[in-house]
Amino acid sequence: MIDSDMLKRINVQILDGAQDWKEAIALCTRPLLQQGYITQRYIDTVIALTEKSGAYYLLTPVVALIHARPEDGVLKRQMAVTLLKNPVLFMGKSIPTKLLIALAATDSESHLDALSQIANVLADDKKMDKLLKAQDTDTLYTLITSP
Repeated sequence: MIDSDMLKRINVQILDGAQDWKEAIALCTRPLLQQGYITQRYIDTVIALTEKSGAYYLLTPVVALIHARPEDGVLKRQMAVTLLKNPVLFMGKSIPTKLLIALAATDSESHLDALSQIANVLADDKKMDKLLKAQDTDTLYTLITSP
């Protein structure tokens, strides 16, 4: 379960897909940018790091945890979740990614707390199956934030 303070309902979206991994990152982080949780520098840093080091944020083949350091443009602590109906391939990967989680952590403590919450969701196979099949954002949000 992800804390509802850490993930606002408005930051959860289900989209048809993305043209490529760069657009997927931009789409997933857009709610955080629009609401002032991150700056454009944050998004640019994630893309630059991916181009340099590959998709370092893939937790599983189908789940990406989009993140950069707090000093790379995080203004306030928050998350965003995007489910892609048509998965996207990340650079150098052969398995399409469907669930993107953007994490804006202001310090290492909030970063570790958020990672723990995310790990609990990912460890529940039944919940993950339901998440990946969610048809609407209310269902997706409820699945993520409920025990």
